[in-house]
Order: sequence, then structure tokens, then C-alpha cells
Amino acid sequence: MEKLFVIICLCLVACTQQAWIDRLSTQQEQAFVLDTVERLRAGQIDQLAQGAEPELRRQLPTYIKQVMPMLAPVRGAFGLQTVNVFNFGGAPTTKTFILQGGSNDHWAIVRVVLRGSGNSMLLAGLNVTPFRSDPSKVDEFEIGKRGFMGYLWLAAMLASISTCLWATILIWRRRWLRRRWLWTLGSLLGFTGFGLNWSTGAWAILFVNVSLLGARATKMGPYAPWILSFGIPVVAFIVIIRWYRRDHEADVSHS
Repeated sequence: MEKLFVIICLCLVACTQQAWIDRLSTQQEQAFVLDTVERLRAGQIDQLAQGAEPELRRQLPTYIKQVMPMLAPVRGAFGLQTVNVFNFGGAPTTKTFILQGGSNDHWAIVRVVLRGSGNSMLLAGLNVTPFRSDPSKVDEFEIGKRGFMGYLWLAAMLASISTCLWATILIWRRRWLRRRWLWTLGSLLGFTGFGLNWSTGAWAILFVNVSLLGARATKMGPYAPWILSFGIPVVAFIVIIRWYRRDHEADVSHS
């Protein structure tokens, strides 16, 4: 069941990820970035310098000597994983591409930064980070990773979801509540709550938080940790208390 959950989540992330990359960057930019990584691995300084900003152009000879030993054992083609875009006011647009490649115990992440406007984007930065294992699996979801606290957290998430669903069922079992659609909407939401970084175990109070069914699990990209959170189903609690109080008052009146 755990593996099925992970596979479904990864498929959804992959589809959304590629769509997001295509939305934030052109096919020409993606091709340029992929070509840049291959030229970097091959040590082609002159070709890289042609599309680089002047400051980076001066640093390329020294930098390539440093990173070539890191990239030499990395086999296979690099794949584009994510892209982030920063554009503030009238400043040039900055796009940071993250690529991953490797196999066995030789992996690397390469960050390629482009800066410019329109079709005149220049290479503005390069960064290579080697890994001994697949970096995309560092933050995989393992159900027993957080021990007792992890199981307690999952139980709290399940309890929040169950409360929301039970309140919704109660709303539609009897017609004593007016504006049932509004009560239903409120019962399906959790407010404020708590969030847990599944990789590090760090947790925080979420003062500004609204979650459907009172709980959610999110992973913002292939190198981001799973964040599991649950909210407090305030409206659902009100519905359940009113429902049982109404039944208790009805029993008292009949006795």
C-alpha cells in the first residue's frame, strides 16, 4: 500500500513537473541548457564562453578544471528536473535550471542559470554538486522513518480526515441544519494546524493554513522533502457536538 501511494504521487509530480517546466521555459532554452551541461562535461570552454555573460566567461577556465573530475565518472545523459524564474520590476529575468544525471554510485546535480530578456538569454551561472547515490531518492517517503512520532502524526492526519467525513455524513443524514451546503463546505476543511518535515523530523505550527479534509501531504519538486500536515476541523467538531447534543436533548424530552 505504501509503495502504491508513493508511485501514484511520483507519477502526478512528474506530469505536473514537466508541464511546469514547459510553462516557465521555451524549448530553445531547455535545449540550450542540456547542451550546456554536455559541453561542461566535455570541457569545451570556447563553446560555453560564446553564450556566457562577460563575468562568467572570465571564470570558466578555472571553474571547468574544478568540475570536470566531478562529472567525468557520471554516465548517461542529464535530465531536466526543475526550473525557477525570478523577475523583479524591470530587472532582467533570471531562470535557474536543475538537471540530474548518473547511475550506480556516481551522480551529479547541475544548476544552470540563464539571465536576460526575451530570446536574448545568456549563461550567467553554473554549479555542480556530486552525489554517491540518486539525489532524487534522498527524501523518499518511508513510513517508518520517523518512528513513534511519525505513526502518531499519521494517526492525527487520519483522525482529522475521519472527523471531516463523519461530520459531512451527519449533516446529510438529517435535515435539522439550515444552509447545509455551507456547513458541508466548512466541515470539509481543517484550519491552522501542524506541519512535519518527514525527512528531518522538524515540525511547526501552521497559523495560516486551510487544508481539504483536514490533512495533506506535499512534495514541492524532486529534491524537496515530504511535508505532512493536518489542520483542526473546527466546523466539523461543531457539527458533531450539535448533532449529538440534539439527539441527547431529544432522548431526555421523550423520557
